[in-house]
Amino acid sequence: MIGLEGYVLRKTYFYEVSPVTIGRVHLFMTNKNEQTPLKLKEKLIEDYQNKSLEDLKNGQEIETNYGSCYRFTSEEKLTINQPEKDKIDQCLRGDLKLIKGIGECKERKLKEDGYLCIEDLREHPVYSQDASELLENMDNDNISPLLQWISSRYSSSHRFNLLLSSLSGIENMLFMDIETLGLKDVPLILIGVAEVSGKGLIINQYLLRDLKEEKAVLESFISHQNSNNIYVTFNGRSFDVPFIRSRMRYYGMKNRINTEHLDLFHFSRRQWKNQLPNCRLQTLEKHLFGLERCDDVPSSKVPEFYLTYHKTGNIGPLIPIIEHNREDVITLAKILSLLNKTTDLV
Repeated sequence: MIGLEGYVLRKTYFYEVSPVTIGRVHLFMTNKNEQTPLKLKEKLIEDYQNKSLEDLKNGQEIETNYGSCYRFTSEEKLTINQPEKDKIDQCLRGDLKLIKGIGECKERKLKEDGYLCIEDLREHPVYSQDASELLENMDNDNISPLLQWISSRYSSSHRFNLLLSSLSGIENMLFMDIETLGLKDVPLILIGVAEVSGKGLIINQYLLRDLKEEKAVLESFISHQNSNNIYVTFNGRSFDVPFIRSRMRYYGMKNRINTEHLDLFHFSRRQWKNQLPNCRLQTLEKHLFGLERCDDVPSSKVPEFYLTYHKTGNIGPLIPIIEHNREDVITLAKILSLLNKTTDLV
């Protein structure tokens, strides 16, 4: 594996190694020529003949209220940049357009009349009530009401939503990604969730060894959640979170999914759409971090790889699915860190 920032990471999967380790720290090199999905699957089936999940390190069976499933736990060293609270606070207080009824023209006129910040609007005969309410939330660091307030005035991809979410504390971020058997009304395969701890991330991935373990996987994912969490996803507002909600409804499970959500897809498009060929996750990896995946299973082939495992019992096709998911949640944290560093406050 070659890989520090600025270099290309050519990673492969655990060929001819037993026991193997889920996690980039213990990946091994193979042929540098990337294989087609079919050849990759055939190679994995050959290499993992007569091996089981128990032969993989970092994995264990866990019990939940809904039965058992399989969990892989790994770590990744990573420092996540955080925005400066004082600068964000100053920027928010100077934006009169956060008050309902004030647009660009009205803001310009108010500033000409001496209302230079929201604090000044406390003395305004029309806007004093809204200004006082907003300032109270700012003074008390009420992040959730502030996010709702900003969303009512700006688009969900506005920089204020990004920066305020980060101010809620990176320890409250849940970087999550799912793998599924299709786009709708089909089971999950895997849920990956990463949390900040110490000098990096702790990544837990919950795998369905069999489709009957889906409820246990959902319950395991929900166990990471508390009232302060913010989901961090890539297009998860449209796919991942609604998909999980749908599967919970299917099983009659109580919907305990948080509403706070930071979808980095929209912020990435806003920041880099004019600089990159597209804003797909792996395009961002390549151009922003110098990371290029090798022998990766394409998302469109994940169901086929999983069903091959399910039909044959050979764990080989699971290996790139697990690593694909792990890389995705790590990349989410890297993108958030870079957005926090590069997003303008003016």
